[in-house]
Amino acid sequence: MKTFTKRILLLASILLIWNITAKHVNPLFVPEPVTVFDDLIGMIHTGQLIKAIEYSFLRITAATFISGAIAFPIAILVYNSRIAKDILNPIISVMRYIPVTAFYPLLIMWFGIDEMMKIVFLFIATFVYMMPSVVLCLEEVNNDLIDTGLTIGMSKLQTIWRIQIPASLPGVLNSYIMMYGIGFTYIAVSETINAQYGLGYIIQQSSSRGRTDLVFMAIIVIMIISVIFDYVSKWLVKKIFKWKFMIYTQDTVEINHFYLGLIIILIIRSTGSLENLDAARQLC
Repeated sequence: MKTFTKRILLLASILLIWNITAKHVNPLFVPEPVTVFDDLIGMIHTGQLIKAIEYSFLRITAATFISGAIAFPIAILVYNSRIAKDILNPIISVMRYIPVTAFYPLLIMWFGIDEMMKIVFLFIATFVYMMPSVVLCLEEVNNDLIDTGLTIGMSKLQTIWRIQIPASLPGVLNSYIMMYGIGFTYIAVSETINAQYGLGYIIQQSSSRGRTDLVFMAIIVIMIISVIFDYVSKWLVKKIFKWKFMIYTQDTVEINHFYLGLIIILIIRSTGSLENLDAARQLC
């Protein structure tokens, strides 16, 4: 409750400072909060804002999905193959320093100015962050789990499918959620050319016409959507993967030992190796 109150006070302080500043500055530079709020209500009523959110969200979703679909298998390969790690790791390490916006004019030449160019640009923007993040998630997997799997007779492929992927999935999904925030960061750039709808399109068109109030409105909408999406998505991840986010008390440690023993028994039975079954049962 105290945290919620502090956030409300912070928001009220920002609005107060914004309102005072707007009264002493040309509206072309800083519009009043009331004007921005009126624009928000008006664009909701006309349906323009909903359509803009839909187009921007679909573009980001498409780019992020492709980014995750490519980054995850490559990260697994890098983590499990010494040769792949030696070749790809230096490239992955410098990816986050790539100036993504520098690709924009090149993408226009390569893909034109249609939807493909926008999605490819957002893909590059998210992939350069997604790839290193997924590798880090795999490196955080407890090596004891992998060693246990190998000890009881699992093959390398089985440890990947039954241990590495499930254990890294919560972190990978959190990284995937974070890519939406990065996508919204670059949406204003991707929708500057030949975009009939989108939040970035509103920012670009309003800026060129001197409608700073609409620019502020679109920026605030992006922030609100990003915060809500981030909160709801991470809440779902915590609900789905409760074992990953448990607070470790004595009781939860005992519960985790119980589940660990059950998992090992299931692994042993699935692999057909019964030699260590009694030892696994003792963990329960």
